[in-house]
Amino acid sequence: MILKYFNNPILFFLVMTIFIMFQSTTKALDQVKIIHKINNEIITNIDIYDEYKYLVALNNQLKKIDDNESFKIAEESLVREKIKVNEIKKYFVIENFDNDELIDTIIESFYKKLGINNQSEYKKYLDEYDVSLNEVKKKIKIEILWNQLIGKKFASQISIDENKLKKKIKENKLNVSDVVEYDLSEIVFQAKNQKELENLLIEIKSNIESLGFNTTANKFSISNSAKFGGEIGKIKENQLTEQIKLELNNLEIGQYTKPIKISSGFMIILINDKLNTKVQVDEKKILKEMIEFETNNQYERFSQIYYNKIKLETQIND
Repeated sequence: MILKYFNNPILFFLVMTIFIMFQSTTKALDQVKIIHKINNEIITNIDIYDEYKYLVALNNQLKKIDDNESFKIAEESLVREKIKVNEIKKYFVIENFDNDELIDTIIESFYKKLGINNQSEYKKYLDEYDVSLNEVKKKIKIEILWNQLIGKKFASQISIDENKLKKKIKENKLNVSDVVEYDLSEIVFQAKNQKELENLLIEIKSNIESLGFNTTANKFSISNSAKFGGEIGKIKENQLTEQIKLELNNLEIGQYTKPIKISSGFMIILINDKLNTKVQVDEKKILKEMIEFETNNQYERFSQIYYNKIKLETQIND
């Protein structure tokens, strides 16, 4: 009977293909390893691979990094998520969260960044990376609940000086028709001392030169924007702090700032695009945008501070 397979090339090829697939699957299952145990949550090498696929689907630039670096990024991303999930569960029942409209809005922002027209096309796109839409929704749900937790804990500490912002609008003549609008990306990082800062900068600049800004953001940035290669999108000049505005005014498209000291560490900003737009001036709208921008900055700072705190309290076993 076996000789018949050898005499029939097509049948022989089919048998060998099935055999190889079976062997590969068995080998993969044999190699499943627990990489971390975070409190009661475990992370396996398979989990890290799944996270890698998810991150690559969000930002294709990640494929430019070698496998070891890519999987390290995926591992760190998954550790952050597990730490957040453990904390979220103290305050919320994740499965009870129900806001499809908000989730769909966030998903829309995801696929528009990729130039995809609708959710149906996005689902097909995710299939190419072996990532399900439900998995994306699950991760979005975690981030929404994390943000709600930060809001719940720190809302009373958010401080916005509206009079100061109104004064800024008047003094800088922001209520005029010509408005500079930037398309920006960021790398946010921390350094314990001057020596660490200098070493990190050398490494970051080297990676920007060899891999590009977005891939370097994937690798080094601690901001939520890291998953999208550091992209923070379009921001009007009047929404920026004076320090950031001054730094950007001296740069051309494609250039990035020196490290800017912020409350949660340091920030490097890249100008993807810059244009002058004529808009219908509405001082109340400008003020609202400035308040939203400053509020988001403060929440981002509290989010990082709180995450660092609970990470220290989390038992992580390798």
